[in-house]
Amino acid sequence: MKVTVASINFAPDHAGIGVYSTDFPVYLTENGDQVVMVTGFPYYPHWKKRKEDHGRLFASEDHRGIRVLRGYIYIPSKVSAARRMMQETSFCIFAAVNLLRAGKPDVIVVFTPPFFLGFVAVIASRVWRCPLVINIQDLPLDAALALGMIRKSAFSGFMLMLENWIYRRAALVVTISDTMLKTVLAKGVRPERTALVPNWIDVKKHSVSAAPGAFRKLRPEMHGRFTVAYAGNLGIKQGVELLLKLAEDLKADSRFWFFVIGDGADRPRLEEIAAEMGLANVTFLPFMSQEDYYSMLADVDLIFVAQRSGAGNNFFPSKLLGLMAQRKPLLVAADPDSELAITIAQGGFGLVTDYGDVPALRKSLETFASSRELLSAFGVKGAGAVAKFDRSTVLKLWRNRIAQLVRRD
Repeated sequence: MKVTVASINFAPDHAGIGVYSTDFPVYLTENGDQVVMVTGFPYYPHWKKRKEDHGRLFASEDHRGIRVLRGYIYIPSKVSAARRMMQETSFCIFAAVNLLRAGKPDVIVVFTPPFFLGFVAVIASRVWRCPLVINIQDLPLDAALALGMIRKSAFSGFMLMLENWIYRRAALVVTISDTMLKTVLAKGVRPERTALVPNWIDVKKHSVSAAPGAFRKLRPEMHGRFTVAYAGNLGIKQGVELLLKLAEDLKADSRFWFFVIGDGADRPRLEEIAAEMGLANVTFLPFMSQEDYYSMLADVDLIFVAQRSGAGNNFFPSKLLGLMAQRKPLLVAADPDSELAITIAQGGFGLVTDYGDVPALRKSLETFASSRELLSAFGVKGAGAVAKFDRSTVLKLWRNRIAQLVRRD
């Protein structure tokens, strides 16, 4: 097939959507497809462009046999809702040009958000008279409304109508979780035009653990303590403030130490909160290289994952599969009816508490700290369950579904 893939993130972006919007076209190329990638200049997760990309409007390059067309993207120094919209709009304008530069494909596949990219892709699919496939990694409008980040208004109502219009014009809408799929169906997308395609992982590659000791050697605060880490994007939806509240509740207990690892729009606020709380038991670290990340996982005892209340149907943590493959037990805080809470509780990969319930979270932490056997048991269950999300299995099924659309068209 001749496939044009579009996403705001692509290698060397190495977190969030970029992990999947990079690996998917790589997989297609490995299986003989001709792929053009439409994307922006790399910036994520650090929210900074490379020096050589400043002032560039367009660029062409090759990545593992993929023709990559990059377009200008505005990167704000401080992220706000208005600046985020400016960023996404700038990307979509230049992506529209690159979708034309890419030439006529058999199918267009876009990864969203931003959902504006879906609008551009709808137009491109009409120009090129080919089917459109939308992979929804996140439902940012729904999440922002649920979390109170934006208010209900005529404008937000219009944006939701536009989003629904986009999805209903795709030949196939793919979501990564059951709850997100239900939300898409409620937007009026016909069931036969939807599919559940979970995010995937190369199980063999990501199951190889680093040798323990390297991270601990650099972090003397870990010595003799039970350690809990959050590692990933630091945004409002991730709810990392709750981990700081847990650390505050345990300030007087020298048994525990907490790490907040990553970058994102909410990091400055989180650091201010930690300072105001006087948290001497929390270490903030930046995003790590893959090697350093695995070293950290080998040495910390427990991984914290959270979703703020109301966000559970609108996004799903992409890092979860990697943590399971690494046999890491999970301390989870989320709404009980969220996909995250249900997945962890039913699978037995960790302990789940309602988001915001600090006493319950502390009780779960102390339960983990009291039993190394329990930590190991949860880790083993996670590693056993991750096999069904293996890259070869998930992407083969998705590629076959796309090929059916191309043949039918």
